[in-house]
Amino acid sequence: MTLRARTLSMLACLSLAGIPGAVSSTEVVIGDPKVHEVGQNAFPFSTLPAYYGYANTRYQQVYGASAFGGPIDIRALVFYASGNTDAPLLAGTLDVYLSVTNRGVNEISGQSFDSNLGFDTQLFATLSGGMVLTDGKLVISGNPFHYDPALGNLLLDLRVAGAPSGHSGPFFAALSGGDATKSLAMPFSRWHDFGSGYDNQGLVTGFRTSVTEPGTLALLGIGLAGLGLGRRRKVS
Repeated sequence: MTLRARTLSMLACLSLAGIPGAVSSTEVVIGDPKVHEVGQNAFPFSTLPAYYGYANTRYQQVYGASAFGGPIDIRALVFYASGNTDAPLLAGTLDVYLSVTNRGVNEISGQSFDSNLGFDTQLFATLSGGMVLTDGKLVISGNPFHYDPALGNLLLDLRVAGAPSGHSGPFFAALSGGDATKSLAMPFSRWHDFGSGYDNQGLVTGFRTSVTEPGTLALLGIGLAGLGLGRRRKVS
């Protein structure tokens, strides 16, 4: 078998096999689900109290840039169920936006929601008809959002519409208002449009991004180089 044929065969095998290990999932977690289970919270994915009297709501959470090691392409958001996990999640429509904000941690509450948004606000995902837990986690996949911590803090903007009031679903790991000592060191806070604004607390959040393994790039490079050698040999 010629070098070119062997290379084509190798690349075909990799393609058919889906290139195992070519893509790895990296998760940056802001907070710790195990530590903050005691500070669980159900809003905005699970509970919409009936006494507020409406089915639409808005929720924002900001994450300090210092919590990220560098630029990432966010492909999925993860929230960690910690209680009442057999209950259904909130039904309705959920629009998820991401942006870079110039607001500091604990500076978003009391502001108008739109004023907290960054110039690069992007619709990350739209979910309709309810959500489901997978292995005890709520995973929301969406359009990749490139986040560079050097540009500012990360803002999550959630807009819920058409949800049934009075629903009570799972709780998620969160920093609660009573965790005063922990809250001072936590790089996130939240703000929403009912009740009162809450600083120094929010849902523990994972940010997943997919990266290509350097070894795979090298392997594909060798394959492409092999194709080039095969062509040169044929010409000579």
